[in-house]
Amino acid sequence: MIVTFTLLRYRPRGWYGAFANMGRWMMQPFQADGLRFQKMMGCGRNFGLIPDMSAYAFLGVWTDEKAARLFFESNRWKRICQHTKEVGTLYLHPLRSHGAWDGQNPFESSSERAPDGFPIAVLTRATVRLAALPDFWRHIPQARERLKNHADDLLLALGVGEKPLVQQCTVSVWKDAKTIERFAYRESGHKEVVRRTRERRWYSEELFARFAVVASEGRFFGKPIGWETADTIP
Repeated sequence: MIVTFTLLRYRPRGWYGAFANMGRWMMQPFQADGLRFQKMMGCGRNFGLIPDMSAYAFLGVWTDEKAARLFFESNRWKRICQHTKEVGTLYLHPLRSHGAWDGQNPFESSSERAPDGFPIAVLTRATVRLAALPDFWRHIPQARERLKNHADDLLLALGVGEKPLVQQCTVSVWKDAKTIERFAYRESGHKEVVRRTRERRWYSEELFARFAVVASEGRFFGKPIGWETADTIP
C-alpha cells in the first residue's frame, strides 16, 4: 500500500473552477485502478473557520505506487490541475493507524519502526459532535499556537476538511520520529488537549495515523518538502 497526499494551490482565475471540481468529485469520485480510498478536501486559513478558496487537498490510498503515478498522468487529474500555481505530492508509507474514517480504517498499520532520517507525517481526522462545536473551535487557536512553537521541527502543517465546521482533518510533517515523539508525549499542552477530547466527547468518529514520508514531489507553499528544509507554517 502507498498513500498520497496532494496539495493543489490555484491562481485567482482558477478559484471558481477548483470549487466546481469539488462538486464534480462529490457527485462522481475518481475511478482508477488500484485506488482503494479517496478524499478531496478544502483547506482552512491558518487552521481556522475561514476557507482558503485557493487551496485544496487530495488524499488517495493505493494498492501500490505504480497505480498512483498512472492516475496522476491521467487526463482527469490534469484537468484538476488546470490553473494551479503549485502542486505538491507526498508519498506516504503507513506506520500506525487507529480509529475510523467513514466507518473504516483505510490505512494498514505496520509493525515497522519509522526509518531513520525520513520525515514523519501525522494525520488526524474527526467528525465533531454538533453539541461540541463551540467548545472544539474555541480551543483551535491554542492548538495552532502549540504548533507554531514547534515550527523549527515542522516541514508542513495544514488544516483541511470535508465538510465545513464538523469534519476536520490535520496533516503535519515533522523532521523525524524523535521530534513528533517529543511533541506528542512530552508537550503538556498537547496531552491536555487529548485528555479534553476524551472527557468532553468532542468527536463522534476519529482517526489518527502516522506515516513515513518516502518521497516528495513539487512544492508546498513555495518550497519543496526536503529532508533538511523546514517550511514555516502557512
